[in-house]
Amino acid sequence: MKNLMSILVLSTFAFTAVHATTTEEVKEKTKEAAASAVDYSKEQKEKVQAEMEESLAAMKVKIAELKVQAQKKAGSAKTAAKNEISDLEKSQKQLSTHLNKFKKSSGKAWDNMKIGFNDAFKKLSEAYDKAKENYK
Repeated sequence: MKNLMSILVLSTFAFTAVHATTTEEVKEKTKEAAASAVDYSKEQKEKVQAEMEESLAAMKVKIAELKVQAQKKAGSAKTAAKNEISDLEKSQKQLSTHLNKFKKSSGKAWDNMKIGFNDAFKKLSEAYDKAKENYK
């Protein structure tokens, strides 16, 4: 009986030790996976952010070029062109503000911010294309 009790205690101890190691391994693997996910997410956010900054900078240059062309117009055409450009610049500034918020956002929020930025940038691009047609 004493031997059986000893075997049972040793078996329980051995099982507990193995289980504890397995639990620790699982915890460690989970931490590693979470860290990898965070790193990937951060990397993706930085990539998207850089693309947004590039797009916004390119649009700023295009608007500046239209502004130069608008100054060559006369009368009501010049006034209309200035108004269009003013609207484009306002939209561009709003996008810049949106981008600054995006930089500070995290998790699900940055995903939503990205969608909002892309939608707003698409509208700005369409407005730019429409304005540019007036300069042909």
